[in-house]
Amino acid sequence: MDNALGTALIISAIGITLLFLSLILFYGIISLLTAVTRDKPATTPRRTDNSEEQRDEPGRRALQAAAIAIALARAEAEGEAGKASASISLASGDRNVTSWWSLHHQHRLAGKGKPRRP
Repeated sequence: MDNALGTALIISAIGITLLFLSLILFYGIISLLTAVTRDKPATTPRRTDNSEEQRDEPGRRALQAAAIAIALARAEAEGEAGKASASISLASGDRNVTSWWSLHHQHRLAGKGKPRRP
């Protein structure tokens, strides 16, 4: 019995060692392949003037202005929705309606059911 247990432990140790060695080998192969196939940046002389940055600046400013406009519009819409939901009350008049209830109520009134899935 003692001999079988020792044999099993030796086989397990050899298997685990081979497993980890093969993992290390595959990691090395993958590292070498990525090092060889990695795109290297082109070595071009840098310009001292900022003409490229100046050309990109109006586009960047336009994108920033659009992002600010969208954020302001969303904040205004959420503020109006909050005011509308606070002003609507249930028939009992004892509590205010949330914006979720208002949305679903509008869908029911418009006759829009749940969308069917094909």
